[in-house]
Amino acid sequence: MEEQQQIEQLLKKHGFQTIKKIGRGAFGQALLVYNPYPEVGFVAAKVMKNEDLDINEWNVAANLSKDPALISPFIIRFIAAKQDQEYQMTILLMEFANLGTLFDVIKTQKDIPIPMIRVIMRQILEGLCFIHSKNIIHRDIKGGNIMMHSVPGSGKVILKIADFGEVKQISQSSQNQMKVSGRGTPQYMAPELYLGIGIANVKADVWSLGMLLYQMLTHTFPFYPLSDKEIRQFLRKGVLNRPSSIRDNTLWDLIVKMLNFDPKTRISAAKALEHLFFTNYWSN
Repeated sequence: MEEQQQIEQLLKKHGFQTIKKIGRGAFGQALLVYNPYPEVGFVAAKVMKNEDLDINEWNVAANLSKDPALISPFIIRFIAAKQDQEYQMTILLMEFANLGTLFDVIKTQKDIPIPMIRVIMRQILEGLCFIHSKNIIHRDIKGGNIMMHSVPGSGKVILKIADFGEVKQISQSSQNQMKVSGRGTPQYMAPELYLGIGIANVKADVWSLGMLLYQMLTHTFPFYPLSDKEIRQFLRKGVLNRPSSIRDNTLWDLIVKMLNFDPKTRISAAKALEHLFFTNYWSN
């Protein structure tokens, strides 16, 4: 039986109508599905083989979503997991975001107005603060893992952090840092992860978001992104030059603090939200 047909039959067996395919990863695919029960409705279904299920990903994501009253609106909410022995597949159900990803916006190469940059960054930082409050490192913050959603009729767009496949839970006894393997997307990886120093904390995510901010503003990276050698040289040299396209001094100061090569002195997500770029924006 063809894989796609098998997946659709699996979903139908569990009461879901397949609407469309919305993505594919190394270990499965994501689909928009519909269930007639009011508490379900339209949701995203990530389908994979049972042996490819990352229990760590599910446990961490489920932990972040376990109290609906306290969950951050800036992360994708996990709903349920269904494992099917007949098809030997697992269905992960999660909140559906209807506007695609932030990377879809970035790849248009259009300049994003500074007020919109401010809104984007504030929402992602709020999501990171929630994740970090649970002693969790996301490890793969990038445009493709930031979903966008608009409640019909609201006229507002909410950004939501997604894809918890690379998360790392920091134990309470580790003084909020621990030896962490270099996982994630190379262009966004913090120096302590990419260079194999191995001692990391939640500020590794702040570096990744800082690099995403740099990319949104310049349409590029401070290195040639397809060369591992150049990425490594940039991280080892530890020098960030200001591009002429970033003229706002307050914004550049935020970038420098987020892309601090030393994780000990790098700004935290919570402190970044207190930066003048967010608190004194009316003077910009």
